[in-house]
Amino acid sequence: MSDREALREPLLLFQEIMTCPHGDLSKTLEVHKGVRDRNPLFYVKAACWYAENGAVRDHKVAFLQTLFSAEQLELREAAWILLQDLPFEFIYRIVGEKYPRTMRSAIIHRLTNEDPEVLRFQILRAAKDLKRIVKRLHIPTTNSDNVNLQTIGKELFTKTPELRAIFKRLQEIEDPTEISRILREARLPSYIAVSSLKVRTPEIMKALIENMSPSELLQSLNTLGRMKVLEPNLNLITEKINKAIADKRVGAMRIHQIRKHLDPELVPGKIFDLLSQVTVKKIQRVSKIKGKISIHLDGSGSMELAIPIARQLATTLSLACETPPTVYVAAVAPAKITPVVYNAEGWEKAFNLVRVEGSTPLGAGIALMKRAGEECDTLILITDEGENSPPYFLNEYQSLTYKPQIIIVRVGQETRTLSEQLEKEHITYDMVSVQTADQYSLDQIVRLVGKSPFDTILEVMNTTIPQKPEELKQPEYWKAIR
Repeated sequence: MSDREALREPLLLFQEIMTCPHGDLSKTLEVHKGVRDRNPLFYVKAACWYAENGAVRDHKVAFLQTLFSAEQLELREAAWILLQDLPFEFIYRIVGEKYPRTMRSAIIHRLTNEDPEVLRFQILRAAKDLKRIVKRLHIPTTNSDNVNLQTIGKELFTKTPELRAIFKRLQEIEDPTEISRILREARLPSYIAVSSLKVRTPEIMKALIENMSPSELLQSLNTLGRMKVLEPNLNLITEKINKAIADKRVGAMRIHQIRKHLDPELVPGKIFDLLSQVTVKKIQRVSKIKGKISIHLDGSGSMELAIPIARQLATTLSLACETPPTVYVAAVAPAKITPVVYNAEGWEKAFNLVRVEGSTPLGAGIALMKRAGEECDTLILITDEGENSPPYFLNEYQSLTYKPQIIIVRVGQETRTLSEQLEKEHITYDMVSVQTADQYSLDQIVRLVGKSPFDTILEVMNTTIPQKPEELKQPEYWKAIR
């Protein structure tokens, strides 16, 4: 058996996971559990690989929940280790009405060993979520010997909190200098602190901006513009926006969407320009692609949803590729879409006249591409796979003298017509299921470009499964933590 044949089953399992209906966690969990039960060794390796390389939040939550609910101790212990580096926003999501003891142990360990400053921020920012999981998991707090758990108990379960009392102090104080001092020292989440303020002087607003994360600042630009505090703090704001380049929580397409909805009467033009530059740098950090990319949009009547996805993907790849992508509409009357300028505005204008109607000849884009004498290294097909008229994709693909990488971006109602045909002919492909053009889905597609599906599976299979340290395997070991 060749290496490729040996990897074929893991490849199909991985594609099954990646085509889960993004946005529907219950169905995603159903698929994940099915793959775990059929091949637990592959599944735990895929979970560890995805924790480092994946982008879709639903998958990160589903992997952890599915590992924690596994019968195999090795899978539960891998989840225990993975949870220690999981952002708190995911931890809040994985704790349900029912929970395994391993999950409780993992969260207790995380809370008892968390950096006090990080824990303090969670108490101020997400008190409701933190309180919910502590109560649901019956985690001892005020009666614990651990300082972190004692802090949680005092702040969330007594009538004399110290950290959260700061909100009451801010409501009572009117001296701007004193308010600014408290804001800087306490480093309160700005969107929470602002609701407690009676006065909002330039000094106070500067202190609030200093406390904002890049993500919070981006979301607040119109609001800060209405308060007329952008121009006086332009250097500070520029510095924070530039930090978004390295912030994994802020995606390129999210920055692009924020820029689109900024009010030019409120926000200075310098910030618009800066956001454009940061978007480009952000995408280039994900990938700098050298090959030629061709996007083929299913132009049948059911594919209205595919138009914004194709437009956003073309915008993203125009920035990520050395050569801008070509775009074809695979329809009864196929067409090539060419913008005047290869940027967001150019693609938006180019897609303005695109309409979807009629039957589904998925090979029409390839036929038109061949007639134009064009070639590509990667062919991205955005479709629901419901092919029902010639020219057929498989026939046109097999007629090519070269064989580009195939990435199927499946949208709309799930069918398996095309992918089953490709599998029958032993033609490899990547598949991603997308329902909206969000930053996570687009990043996931970009990461696949230029990478063989088998290369990804090799990476997955070579991933080391983390082992829980022996000293942490004793029952209720955490009671000894101080």
